Amino acid sequence: MPQTCNQLPANAKQAIPHLVSVITARALPRSGRCQVAFPGQTAHLGGRRALRAAPKLCRPLHAILDTERKLRLDKYFEVEMTVRDCDLDKYGVVNNAIYASYIDKGREMLLAGLGFSTDSLASRGCALATSELNLKYFAPLKDKDKFVVMMRPVEIKGVRIFAEYFIETLPNRNVVLKAVGSFVCLNKDYRPTRVFPELSTKLLQFFASDDDKLN
Repeated sequence: MPQTCNQLPANAKQAIPHLVSVITARALPRSGRCQVAFPGQTAHLGGRRALRAAPKLCRPLHAILDTERKLRLDKYFEVEMTVRDCDLDKYGVVNNAIYASYIDKGREMLLAGLGFSTDSLASRGCALATSELNLKYFAPLKDKDKFVVMMRPVEIKGVRIFAEYFIETLPNRNVVLKAVGSFVCLNKDYRPTRVFPELSTKLLQFFASDDDKLN
């Protein structure tokens, strides 16, 4: 199914004010986190040594797109969020199904920052849809908890982009969830089509460089 959630324009904070909490970042050499700027907002990049081995789904992105450049394994795009009352189940913790929506929102913000918002894709007669998502839970989130969704591409192959995700608590950075998944590019008839070359290029440029600003 194509994406049906709210579009995320450049000012994504206004689009989902109850879900996304944006704060000022600074360089943190010991953790590998650094600042990344959206127009009108700030998100973060981070890296943890624990559980950070990329899933061996296939060849790394740089091997497919540009053998002269390498992805930074410690570079993750991050979006901070806050648990809402409606995310909770009857036990007072975030319902398992809600975590997928957190990941979707984070991915949409990354793509919007690269110039591929829901609106821009629709205007081209294109769409992106989740193809597969495997989640492993480590700890629950509770009401009003602050957390961060971390993501980075692992490989682009044919019609799919494979990615790795983490959700961690704030400010303690305890791992809540690890996920690996893929999403596909769709044409105007909602049929799979090869990943858009300009999207591949921008992902590589951002995640292989030391520049932390999304263009």
